[in-house]
Amino acid sequence: MTDSENDKTLPAITRRKMLFATTAYLSALTDHTGASHPSSDQESNAPGNVLALWRAWYDAHEEGTRLCHLQQRLETEVLKSAGGFPVINLEIQGEDRPIVVRTCAQIDTLLPGDAMAEARKTAKTELAARLQKWNAADELFGYSRTRHAETQMAGVEEASAKLLWEAPAHTTSDIIAKIHAIIETEDPGSHFKERPWPQLRMVLTDLVRIERLA
Repeated sequence: MTDSENDKTLPAITRRKMLFATTAYLSALTDHTGASHPSSDQESNAPGNVLALWRAWYDAHEEGTRLCHLQQRLETEVLKSAGGFPVINLEIQGEDRPIVVRTCAQIDTLLPGDAMAEARKTAKTELAARLQKWNAADELFGYSRTRHAETQMAGVEEASAKLLWEAPAHTTSDIIAKIHAIIETEDPGSHFKERPWPQLRMVLTDLVRIERLA
């Protein structure tokens, strides 16, 4: 069967349903076994530890996704409130188009000399006003705080994923957990059609089916 044929048998909505079903299966396992939070003294090769590591990764992944969507929404709100990003466009002689400026140091570089003193002052005043509006909106909506939290959670997710990859699998469920994490991490949205993603999704479906029949 060709890749295009594989894709026809697994339309986008079906691919997402497959991953949702896998998530539900693994979540039920971790809830049942109490593996949702690995203890600090657990050996990395202990049976069942992969599921605990998957749950730690998945919780971080879900929280990171939530924060990503939130910071995107908040950025839109800040942009509306501030009237744009805290930058100005400088018309520089000899340049075909305006140059986007973000700092006073850039203004000093682009408008050097005594002859440009008034232009520098005007540009810095405009930039300061834009920064003030941006900072006020940022504080109101909490955009920077959310973005920082997202960055921190991304680090937690990456560290959790590394532990998951390195932990030896002992059961089919452990393998399901690892493949699920790979697909969710590397193919967000499950839309990739080229190898090996369709094949990995089909293998994941097979493994879950076999485990449920066992």
